Amino acid sequence: MHYRGMRTSLPPIGSKWIERDNRKARTIEVIRYDTDKRRVRIHCIETETLSWAKPERFNGKSGGYMPVAAAKAKAAPRGARRTR
Repeated sequence: MHYRGMRTSLPPIGSKWIERDNRKARTIEVIRYDTDKRRVRIHCIETETLSWAKPERFNGKSGGYMPVAAAKAKAAPRGARRTR
């Protein structure tokens, strides 16, 4: 739940995220913030489109975005070596 005046942390500019919705396979990059309207400007890497997202969506949960690094770690099979 989100209350008025409650602060939501913003994702770092330049960070890459994956859409958690299984119906869409897209990777986005955070471009900039609009603090007046509380929106995050995002760039879809696959379709080369710009759009806006609510900061609350950058939470790693269903219906939101997950950091690319976390998604890769989650997809790695158990016992597999991670490369740096």
